[in-house]
Amino acid sequence: MSPETDLLTRLDRELGGLPVVPAEAYLHEGRRARRRRTGAVALATPVAAAAAIALAVSLGTGGSGKEASLAQEPTAPGSPPASPAIDYSYDPDFVAPEPNNALEAQDGLAGVDWFTTDDIPSWAQEYGNHGPIAYAPDGRLWVAPDATVQRVVVDPYTYGEPGLVSSIAVEALCTCAPEDMADDVVWVWISSAGDGEMDTPGGRTDDFELWVDSVTAYPQGRPSVSERFARFAGDRTSRMVAGAPGVRLLHQKADVDLGSGRVTHTRSGAAEVEYAGETFYVVGVDPEEGGEWYQYWPGDSQPDFASFLTMLKGNWT
Repeated sequence: MSPETDLLTRLDRELGGLPVVPAEAYLHEGRRARRRRTGAVALATPVAAAAAIALAVSLGTGGSGKEASLAQEPTAPGSPPASPAIDYSYDPDFVAPEPNNALEAQDGLAGVDWFTTDDIPSWAQEYGNHGPIAYAPDGRLWVAPDATVQRVVVDPYTYGEPGLVSSIAVEALCTCAPEDMADDVVWVWISSAGDGEMDTPGGRTDDFELWVDSVTAYPQGRPSVSERFARFAGDRTSRMVAGAPGVRLLHQKADVDLGSGRVTHTRSGAAEVEYAGETFYVVGVDPEEGGEWYQYWPGDSQPDFASFLTMLKGNWT
């Protein structure tokens, strides 16, 4: 018996006098509380709590406009595989420095009004290509027939509060993924306002929730995750400082060499920081046109700060 299975069994036995809720709900709620120890969040609603314990839904094909059932039949021949070769479902329990979007992903699409189709509708395509999800003209979520949604963050723009703009972020297994995306696992967020982005796990982070925090920062008017790790000390200096409380600056270098072919800039800086027991490298760039921007890498991407500075001289994106 695994430690988690044993814990669930003990919870069922010890909490028998409480309302009839599966033990997984208490386990997930405990993880949610632990994740939010660095930020205040709204209490989960009963619907959200139920969604958090739902099993991942494997999406098959359906008739045009057919409502997809949450009680799926066994995977049929030709359906997308049930799980990726690499398991990205591990929740590292890492919350970025404030002001963060301390959200929680749920397994599958429980509680989401979604449907799928046999063919790819024209409104779900762009230049003949399609992603794993799209918003239909009637506002419902469409899921591609070749996609398997694994995890979801509902309304990350207005997490915990209702909003006029609907948004959703998903981790999906989809044969529609670009060839350079490992194991066909993609991260996508879209909004009913037409915003959207698709990325791959394993680049700057394996943490889906951290990625969603990052991509929702700009539309929410928050500093990026990178900027919360390190930023310029002022408007006219290239010196870098810690970007938020709790972040410790280990090393920094002003006016770093970004190599040839980079956008012309007025200043640049690099830093190595530590936060929540983890190390990160950050570069800051202030281009001649446009606003300053920051980019971070996990600490295990380079042996040390000197190696990071060397990497900045080469080809990086």
